[in-house]
Amino acid sequence: MKPFGNLTKQGMARRLRRLALRALESYDFTVTDLRLVGIFTNNLFRLRIANGDSYVLRICTPGWRTETDLRSEILWLQALSLEPEIGAPIPIPTRNGEFIVEVSDEGVPGARRCVVMSWLPGVLLGKRLTEINLHKMGVLFARLHEQSLRFASYPVNGDGSPVGLPMVKHMGLNLQGFTRLKMDHFLARGEEDELFSDARMEEYPRHSRMVLMQAKERVEQAFRQLYADPAGLRVIHNDLWHDNIKVFRGRLHPLDFEDTIWGYPIQDLAMALQDLMTDVKLEQFEPLQAALRQGYESRLPWPESFNNQIDIFRAGRMLWVANYVARFERKYLGKHIDWLTGQFERFLESGIVRKMEEKDG
Repeated sequence: MKPFGNLTKQGMARRLRRLALRALESYDFTVTDLRLVGIFTNNLFRLRIANGDSYVLRICTPGWRTETDLRSEILWLQALSLEPEIGAPIPIPTRNGEFIVEVSDEGVPGARRCVVMSWLPGVLLGKRLTEINLHKMGVLFARLHEQSLRFASYPVNGDGSPVGLPMVKHMGLNLQGFTRLKMDHFLARGEEDELFSDARMEEYPRHSRMVLMQAKERVEQAFRQLYADPAGLRVIHNDLWHDNIKVFRGRLHPLDFEDTIWGYPIQDLAMALQDLMTDVKLEQFEPLQAALRQGYESRLPWPESFNNQIDIFRAGRMLWVANYVARFERKYLGKHIDWLTGQFERFLESGIVRKMEEKDG
Protein backbone atom coordinates (compact mmCIF):
# COMPACT_ATOMS: atom_id res chain seq x y z
CA MET A 1 0.00 0.00 0.00
CA LYS A 2 1.38 3.40 -1.01
CA PRO A 3 2.38 5.63 1.95
CA PHE A 4 -0.32 8.18 2.83
CA GLY A 5 2.03 11.13 2.30
CA ASN A 6 2.77 10.03 -1.26
CA LEU A 7 -0.89 9.98 -2.32
CA THR A 8 -2.65 12.56 -4.45
CA LYS A 9 -5.32 14.61 -2.68
CA GLN A 10 -7.91 12.37 -4.27
CA GLY A 11 -6.16 9.29 -2.89
CA MET A 12 -5.92 10.86 0.57
CA ALA A 13 -9.60 11.76 0.43
CA ARG A 14 -10.60 8.14 -0.31
CA ARG A 15 -8.70 6.82 2.69
CA LEU A 16 -9.89 9.61 4.97
CA ARG A 17 -13.48 8.93 3.91
CA ARG A 18 -13.19 5.34 5.12
CA LEU A 19 -11.83 6.59 8.41
CA ALA A 20 -14.65 9.15 8.65
CA LEU A 21 -17.28 6.46 8.16
CA ARG A 22 -15.67 4.43 10.91
CA ALA A 23 -15.82 7.42 13.28
CA LEU A 24 -19.47 8.06 12.42
CA GLU A 25 -20.42 4.55 13.55
CA SER A 26 -20.28 5.96 17.10
CA TYR A 27 -23.09 8.45 16.44
CA ASP A 28 -26.78 7.81 16.73
CA PHE A 29 -27.85 8.92 13.28
CA THR A 30 -28.02 7.53 9.76
CA VAL A 31 -25.62 9.16 7.32
CA THR A 32 -27.11 9.61 3.84
CA ASP A 33 -24.29 11.64 2.27
CA LEU A 34 -20.65 12.27 3.14
CA ARG A 35 -18.49 14.68 1.13
CA LEU A 36 -15.01 16.09 1.59
CA VAL A 37 -14.92 19.83 2.29
CA GLY A 38 -11.15 20.04 2.16
CA ILE A 39 -7.78 18.75 3.27
CA PHE A 40 -6.40 21.58 5.38
CA THR A 41 -4.38 21.57 8.60
CA ASN A 42 -7.21 19.27 9.66
CA ASN A 43 -9.50 17.36 7.29
CA LEU A 44 -13.18 18.27 7.03
CA PHE A 45 -16.20 16.34 5.75
CA ARG A 46 -19.78 17.52 5.45
CA LEU A 47 -22.39 14.89 6.22
CA ARG A 48 -26.15 14.78 5.86
CA ILE A 49 -28.40 12.53 7.90
CA ALA A 50 -31.79 10.99 7.20
CA ASN A 51 -33.82 13.97 8.49
CA GLY A 52 -31.94 16.37 6.19
CA ASP A 53 -29.74 18.01 8.85
CA SER A 54 -26.09 18.68 8.05
CA TYR A 55 -23.00 18.40 10.24
CA VAL A 56 -19.27 18.79 9.84
CA LEU A 57 -16.83 16.05 10.81
CA ARG A 58 -13.30 17.20 11.62
CA ILE A 59 -10.52 14.62 11.42
CA CYS A 60 -7.74 16.15 13.48
CA THR A 61 -4.15 15.94 12.33
CA PRO A 62 -2.04 14.06 14.93
CA GLY A 63 0.20 16.40 16.92
CA TRP A 64 -1.45 19.62 15.77
CA ARG A 65 -3.68 20.10 18.84
CA THR A 66 -3.86 18.16 22.09
CA GLU A 67 -6.87 16.43 23.57
CA THR A 68 -6.99 19.22 26.17
CA ASP A 69 -7.23 21.78 23.37
CA LEU A 70 -10.15 19.91 21.83
CA ARG A 71 -11.97 19.46 25.13
CA SER A 72 -11.55 23.16 25.87
CA GLU A 73 -12.99 24.04 22.48
CA ILE A 74 -15.99 21.79 23.07
CA LEU A 75 -16.67 23.14 26.57
CA TRP A 76 -16.66 26.74 25.40
CA LEU A 77 -18.87 25.88 22.42
CA GLN A 78 -21.34 24.20 24.77
CA ALA A 79 -21.54 27.45 26.71
CA LEU A 80 -21.86 29.49 23.52
CA SER A 81 -24.77 27.31 22.41
CA LEU A 82 -26.83 29.12 25.07
CA GLU A 83 -26.19 32.41 23.29
CA PRO A 84 -27.72 31.99 19.81
CA GLU A 85 -26.95 35.58 18.76
CA ILE A 86 -23.29 34.51 18.53
CA GLY A 87 -24.18 31.65 16.20
CA ALA A 88 -21.24 29.34 16.92
CA PRO A 89 -21.19 25.64 15.97
CA ILE A 90 -22.78 23.19 18.41
CA PRO A 91 -20.75 20.09 19.36
CA ILE A 92 -22.57 16.79 18.79
CA PRO A 93 -22.06 13.89 21.22
CA THR A 94 -21.83 10.21 20.33
CA ARG A 95 -24.55 7.84 21.48
CA ASN A 96 -22.39 7.33 24.60
CA GLY A 97 -22.18 11.04 25.33
CA GLU A 98 -18.57 11.54 24.22
CA PHE A 99 -17.52 14.48 22.08
CA ILE A 100 -14.18 13.11 20.83
CA VAL A 101 -13.87 9.80 18.97
CA GLU A 102 -10.44 8.34 18.31
CA VAL A 103 -10.24 5.99 15.33
CA SER A 104 -7.66 4.49 13.02
CA ASP A 105 -7.85 2.84 9.63
CA GLU A 106 -5.50 0.97 7.34
CA GLY A 107 -3.46 3.29 5.18
CA VAL A 108 -3.91 6.38 7.37
CA PRO A 109 -0.97 6.86 9.75
CA GLY A 110 -1.72 7.27 13.44
CA ALA A 111 -4.94 7.30 15.40
CA ARG A 112 -7.07 10.35 14.56
CA ARG A 113 -9.29 12.27 16.95
CA CYS A 114 -12.61 13.17 15.35
CA VAL A 115 -15.31 15.62 16.38
CA VAL A 116 -18.73 16.37 14.91
CA MET A 117 -20.41 19.77 15.03
CA SER A 118 -23.42 21.45 13.50
CA TRP A 119 -22.87 22.67 9.96
CA LEU A 120 -22.76 26.44 9.47
CA PRO A 121 -24.30 27.51 6.14
CA GLY A 122 -23.10 30.51 4.16
CA VAL A 123 -19.87 31.72 2.58
CA LEU A 124 -16.57 32.60 4.18
CA LEU A 125 -16.29 36.23 5.23
CA GLY A 126 -13.11 36.49 3.16
CA LYS A 127 -15.37 36.59 0.09
CA ARG A 128 -17.51 39.40 1.58
CA LEU A 129 -14.99 41.86 3.04
CA THR A 130 -17.18 44.96 3.10
CA GLU A 131 -17.22 47.72 5.70
CA ILE A 132 -20.69 46.62 6.77
CA ASN A 133 -19.49 43.08 7.42
CA LEU A 134 -16.32 44.25 9.20
CA HIS A 135 -18.53 46.34 11.50
CA LYS A 136 -20.46 43.15 12.24
CA MET A 137 -17.16 41.34 12.82
CA GLY A 138 -16.25 43.92 15.45
CA VAL A 139 -19.61 43.38 17.15
CA LEU A 140 -19.01 39.62 17.07
CA PHE A 141 -15.64 40.01 18.78
CA ALA A 142 -17.20 42.17 21.48
CA ARG A 143 -19.98 39.65 22.09
CA LEU A 144 -17.45 36.83 22.44
CA HIS A 145 -15.35 38.90 24.84
CA GLU A 146 -18.42 39.73 26.92
CA GLN A 147 -19.52 36.10 27.00
CA SER A 148 -16.09 34.76 27.89
CA LEU A 149 -16.04 36.79 31.10
CA ARG A 150 -19.40 35.25 32.02
CA PHE A 151 -18.19 31.78 31.04
CA ALA A 152 -15.29 31.18 33.40
CA SER A 153 -12.53 32.81 35.41
CA TYR A 154 -8.86 31.83 35.43
CA PRO A 155 -7.77 30.66 38.91
CA VAL A 156 -4.55 32.37 39.99
CA ASN A 157 -2.45 32.94 43.06
CA GLY A 158 -1.34 36.42 43.99
CA ASP A 159 1.68 36.07 41.73
CA GLY A 160 -0.50 35.14 38.74
CA SER A 161 0.42 31.44 38.79
CA PRO A 162 -2.44 29.01 38.09
CA VAL A 163 -4.13 27.15 40.92
CA GLY A 164 -6.96 24.64 40.73
CA LEU A 165 -9.48 24.51 37.89
CA PRO A 166 -11.13 27.33 35.98
CA MET A 167 -14.41 28.35 37.61
CA VAL A 168 -17.57 28.23 35.52
CA LYS A 169 -19.72 31.24 36.26
CA HIS A 170 -23.06 30.59 34.66
CA MET A 171 -23.75 26.97 33.73
CA GLY A 172 -23.25 23.46 35.03
CA LEU A 173 -20.30 22.41 32.91
CA ASN A 174 -17.56 20.21 34.28
CA LEU A 175 -14.30 21.96 33.41
CA GLN A 176 -12.13 19.00 34.31
CA GLY A 177 -9.51 18.96 31.60
CA PHE A 178 -10.06 22.56 30.47
CA THR A 179 -6.89 24.29 29.37
CA ARG A 180 -4.96 26.59 31.69
CA LEU A 181 -2.67 27.56 28.85
CA LYS A 182 -2.25 31.31 28.37
CA MET A 183 -1.31 33.20 25.22
CA ASP A 184 1.56 34.80 27.13
CA HIS A 185 4.19 34.46 24.40
CA PHE A 186 4.12 34.67 20.63
CA LEU A 187 4.74 30.89 20.78
CA ALA A 188 2.28 29.66 23.39
CA ARG A 189 1.73 25.98 22.62
CA GLY A 190 5.19 24.56 23.03
CA GLU A 191 6.06 25.00 19.38
CA GLU A 192 9.67 24.57 18.40
CA ASP A 193 11.31 27.99 18.04
CA GLU A 194 12.91 27.41 14.67
CA LEU A 195 12.89 31.06 13.62
CA PHE A 196 15.47 32.08 16.25
CA SER A 197 17.42 28.82 16.35
CA ASP A 198 21.19 29.09 15.94
CA ALA A 199 21.05 27.27 12.61
CA ARG A 200 18.46 29.61 11.11
CA MET A 201 19.97 32.80 12.54
CA GLU A 202 23.25 32.00 10.81
CA GLU A 203 21.40 31.99 7.48
CA TYR A 204 19.95 35.50 7.82
CA PRO A 205 21.80 38.65 6.72
CA ARG A 206 23.39 40.46 9.66
CA HIS A 207 20.98 43.40 9.42
CA SER A 208 17.97 41.08 9.39
CA ARG A 209 19.23 39.30 12.51
CA MET A 210 19.49 42.63 14.34
CA VAL A 211 16.02 43.77 13.25
CA LEU A 212 14.40 40.45 14.16
CA MET A 213 15.97 40.44 17.62
CA GLN A 214 14.86 44.01 18.31
CA ALA A 215 11.30 43.23 17.21
CA LYS A 216 11.28 40.08 19.32
CA GLU A 217 12.38 42.01 22.42
CA ARG A 218 9.69 44.63 21.94
CA VAL A 219 7.03 41.93 21.55
CA GLU A 220 8.22 39.94 24.56
CA GLN A 221 8.27 43.07 26.71
CA ALA A 222 4.66 43.77 25.73
CA PHE A 223 3.66 40.24 26.72
CA ARG A 224 5.37 40.63 30.11
CA GLN A 225 3.59 43.91 30.78
CA LEU A 226 0.18 42.60 29.71
CA TYR A 227 0.33 39.45 31.80
CA ALA A 228 1.71 41.16 34.89
CA ASP A 229 -1.90 41.99 35.80
CA PRO A 230 -4.38 39.08 35.51
CA ALA A 231 -7.38 41.43 35.52
CA GLY A 232 -9.36 41.01 32.33
CA LEU A 233 -7.85 37.63 31.47
CA ARG A 234 -10.47 35.51 29.73
CA VAL A 235 -10.96 32.74 27.19
CA ILE A 236 -10.30 33.96 23.65
CA HIS A 237 -10.74 32.37 20.25
CA ASN A 238 -7.22 33.37 19.15
CA ASP A 239 -7.76 32.55 15.47
CA LEU A 240 -10.90 34.47 14.52
CA TRP A 241 -9.69 35.77 11.21
CA HIS A 242 -12.06 36.49 8.37
CA ASP A 243 -11.99 32.96 6.92
CA ASN A 244 -12.95 31.46 10.28
CA ILE A 245 -16.26 33.33 10.00
CA LYS A 246 -19.20 32.54 7.73
CA VAL A 247 -21.78 34.99 6.41
CA PHE A 248 -25.35 33.72 6.05
CA ARG A 249 -28.39 35.92 5.41
CA GLY A 250 -26.55 38.94 6.75
CA ARG A 251 -25.38 37.29 9.97
CA LEU A 252 -21.84 36.32 10.91
CA HIS A 253 -21.08 32.92 12.44
CA PRO A 254 -17.70 32.14 14.04
CA LEU A 255 -16.12 28.71 13.61
CA ASP A 256 -12.92 26.75 14.26
CA PHE A 257 -12.48 27.27 18.01
CA GLU A 258 -9.62 24.76 18.34
CA ASP A 259 -7.17 27.52 19.36
CA THR A 260 -9.23 28.33 22.49
CA ILE A 261 -6.82 29.69 25.09
CA TRP A 262 -6.67 32.22 27.94
CA GLY A 263 -5.68 35.70 26.87
CA TYR A 264 -6.79 39.29 26.45
CA PRO A 265 -9.14 40.94 23.93
CA ILE A 266 -6.32 43.01 22.44
CA GLN A 267 -4.53 39.79 21.40
CA ASP A 268 -7.66 38.36 19.78
CA LEU A 269 -8.17 41.53 17.75
CA ALA A 270 -4.48 41.87 16.84
CA MET A 271 -4.43 38.45 15.23
CA ALA A 272 -7.53 39.20 13.16
CA LEU A 273 -6.29 42.61 12.02
CA GLN A 274 -2.90 41.27 11.01
CA ASP A 275 -4.44 38.54 8.89
CA LEU A 276 -6.84 41.08 7.39
CA MET A 277 -3.96 43.36 6.41
CA THR A 278 -2.20 40.44 4.76
CA ASP A 279 -5.19 39.56 2.59
CA VAL A 280 -6.53 42.91 1.36
CA LYS A 281 -5.19 45.65 -0.87
CA LEU A 282 -3.43 48.63 0.66
CA GLU A 283 -6.31 51.06 0.06
CA GLN A 284 -8.85 48.65 1.57
CA PHE A 285 -7.21 47.99 4.90
CA GLU A 286 -7.69 51.27 6.79
CA PRO A 287 -11.45 51.59 6.08
CA LEU A 288 -12.02 47.93 6.99
CA GLN A 289 -9.99 48.25 10.17
CA ALA A 290 -11.94 51.37 11.14
CA ALA A 291 -15.25 49.57 10.52
CA LEU A 292 -14.21 46.65 12.72
CA ARG A 293 -13.21 49.01 15.51
CA GLN A 294 -16.48 50.94 15.25
CA GLY A 295 -18.41 47.69 15.55
CA TYR A 296 -16.44 46.63 18.59
CA GLU A 297 -16.84 50.01 20.28
CA SER A 298 -20.60 49.85 19.79
CA ARG A 299 -20.55 47.33 22.67
CA LEU A 300 -17.20 47.58 24.47
CA PRO A 301 -14.30 50.04 24.84
CA TRP A 302 -11.41 49.41 22.46
CA PRO A 303 -8.92 47.39 24.55
CA GLU A 304 -5.71 49.38 24.03
CA SER A 305 -3.97 50.88 27.06
CA PHE A 306 -1.93 53.23 24.86
CA ASN A 307 -1.76 54.22 21.19
CA ASN A 308 -0.59 51.46 18.85
CA GLN A 309 -0.39 48.84 21.61
CA ILE A 310 -2.28 46.46 19.35
CA ASP A 311 0.44 46.78 16.71
CA ILE A 312 2.96 45.18 19.06
CA PHE A 313 0.80 42.07 19.29
CA ARG A 314 0.29 42.18 15.53
CA ALA A 315 4.08 42.04 15.28
CA GLY A 316 3.93 39.00 17.55
CA ARG A 317 1.54 37.37 15.11
CA MET A 318 4.05 38.08 12.34
CA LEU A 319 6.76 36.33 14.37
CA TRP A 320 4.47 33.31 14.81
CA VAL A 321 3.82 33.13 11.06
CA ALA A 322 7.55 33.45 10.34
CA ASN A 323 8.25 30.62 12.77
CA TYR A 324 5.68 28.48 10.93
CA VAL A 325 7.48 29.23 7.66
CA ALA A 326 10.80 28.31 9.28
CA ARG A 327 9.38 25.00 10.51
CA PHE A 328 7.26 23.84 7.59
CA GLU A 329 8.02 25.95 4.49
CA ARG A 330 11.78 26.36 4.69
CA LYS A 331 12.23 26.96 0.97
CA TYR A 332 10.35 30.26 1.31
CA LEU A 333 12.13 31.39 4.47
CA GLY A 334 14.83 33.56 2.87
CA LYS A 335 12.31 35.60 0.89
CA HIS A 336 10.02 35.83 3.90
CA ILE A 337 12.83 37.12 6.12
CA ASP A 338 13.64 39.82 3.56
CA TRP A 339 10.01 40.93 3.56
CA LEU A 340 9.75 40.72 7.34
CA THR A 341 12.87 42.83 7.80
CA GLY A 342 11.30 45.67 5.84
CA GLN A 343 8.07 45.41 7.83
CA PHE A 344 9.86 45.38 11.15
CA GLU A 345 12.12 48.30 10.24
CA ARG A 346 9.01 50.42 9.86
CA PHE A 347 7.46 48.98 13.01
CA LEU A 348 10.55 49.66 15.13
CA GLU A 349 10.75 53.23 13.85
CA SER A 350 7.07 54.17 14.09
CA GLY A 351 5.50 51.63 16.46
CA ILE A 352 2.94 50.90 13.73
CA VAL A 353 2.40 47.81 11.57
CA ARG A 354 1.01 48.80 8.20
CA LYS A 355 0.82 47.23 4.78
CA MET A 356 3.68 48.24 2.51
CA GLU A 357 3.08 50.06 -0.72
CA GLU A 358 2.76 47.57 -3.53
CA LYS A 359 6.01 48.77 -5.11
CA ASP A 360 7.81 48.18 -1.78
CA GLY A 361 6.26 44.85 -0.83
